[in-house]
Amino acid sequence: MERAGATSRGGQAPGFLLRLHTEGRAEAARVQEQDLRQWGLTGIHLRSYQLEGVNWLAQRFHCQNGCILGDEMGLGKTCQTIALFIYLAGRLNDEGPFLILCPLSVLSNWKEEMQRFAPGLSCVTYAGDKEERACLQQDLKQESRFHVLLTTYEICLKDASFLKSFPWSVLVVDEAHRLKNQSSLLHKTLSE
Repeated sequence: MERAGATSRGGQAPGFLLRLHTEGRAEAARVQEQDLRQWGLTGIHLRSYQLEGVNWLAQRFHCQNGCILGDEMGLGKTCQTIALFIYLAGRLNDEGPFLILCPLSVLSNWKEEMQRFAPGLSCVTYAGDKEERACLQQDLKQESRFHVLLTTYEICLKDASFLKSFPWSVLVVDEAHRLKNQSSLLHKTLSE
């Protein structure tokens, strides 16, 4: 399901797929930028279409619908997604955890944008070799309170059983066209 006004390129699946989980939450009032600022949004002034996107994502969350945020490149899908996390934490007291899967090439960009726009949300980058990830797993098991976990598709496949141990509130898949093939290992892993 695409947001009104969103476009996809050449018939391909657009950039982000959000799989959202809730437990019967009531519909909330329209989100305003001043609300987001009060709850911790910094470093950006949302354009009207971005605020519309945040409200659309919040509506999808309340309706318990997954969705595709298919705006063109450069229109702020990342900041809209981060603003959704701020909304969930601020208005609904839903502090996650939120899982973001993305290509390795944009992992550091996600981390930087999280720090810039939502410094009040703790963000863990789950990456590295097998030994580094084993240390991270121990740390996360002992101190499991974090808001956002960033990782790559490949690591998600390698460490699926560990990642499945968390009650994810939101799953964001950047470059979701990778899920187009329903028989792919990534699609099957995320569907479980």
